[in-house]
Amino acid sequence: MLNLSASAAKNLKWVAASVWFAAWLCHPAAASAKIINVQSLAGKPIEQGLSGRVGLSTNIRSGNVQLALASANTQVFYRIDENIFVLSANGSYGLKGSLGKWSDEPFRERLFEHLRFRRDLTESIGVEAFVQHEYDRWRRLKLRALAGVGVRFDVDTSKDSHLAVGFAYMAQWEELLKPIEGDLTGIYLEHRLSSYITGSVKLGKRAAVTMTCYVQPNLTLWSDIRGLIEGRLTVSLTDSLALAVTGWSAWDTAPPQNVRGYDINTTVGFTYAF
Repeated sequence: MLNLSASAAKNLKWVAASVWFAAWLCHPAAASAKIINVQSLAGKPIEQGLSGRVGLSTNIRSGNVQLALASANTQVFYRIDENIFVLSANGSYGLKGSLGKWSDEPFRERLFEHLRFRRDLTESIGVEAFVQHEYDRWRRLKLRALAGVGVRFDVDTSKDSHLAVGFAYMAQWEELLKPIEGDLTGIYLEHRLSSYITGSVKLGKRAAVTMTCYVQPNLTLWSDIRGLIEGRLTVSLTDSLALAVTGWSAWDTAPPQNVRGYDINTTVGFTYAF
């Protein structure tokens, strides 16, 4: 069990309350286009130069139920003075089967890449620009490409906690796989506001909690909203290896045809930092 100091416990409650209150305000009563959390490290990279982390996971089963699932993710930081570059990428592929036979199509096939540049203007204010690409077979995403620019506000509530809020305009180009009646065809453009609040708290010397809420309304149709709430617990096993437990809930009030408007997921894995 983690033994928290009084100040750490107070900071955890403060950051959690801020993030989850914002999440409560922005979560629709009913709502799949998942937002990927690229703010999972709320604070700024402390060291100049190159740093990052890599995570891998596999799940293989045989017998009555056959399963083969592999996924990988990486987050790389490069800092030169007040200029910060962040590259985030992940992908997964999985097959299912039974009684010795595999299905003809994968049950999971997705790829995501995000590149972000941030420049700190002051200790608490920075500007951001980013580009992103995503493909997801089972959310019917043949293409989602976006570019955006915005501002970020950072608050160090104490030496063990951090809070950040960001707002950005983004242009998004999207194309659906195998269009059906009622779908938009070809590549179409959307204009969205991307806003987030994220906070992190250290729990002793080896553990930390990060919580994030995203809201991305369509600027031309405000009832079309995408959102994400994510919580992550990281426990360091060594200086480089850590156990990570992540849970998230994503929603979309206007998903494509035959795609649910919500996703919920919990993962447990290991990450290697460098």
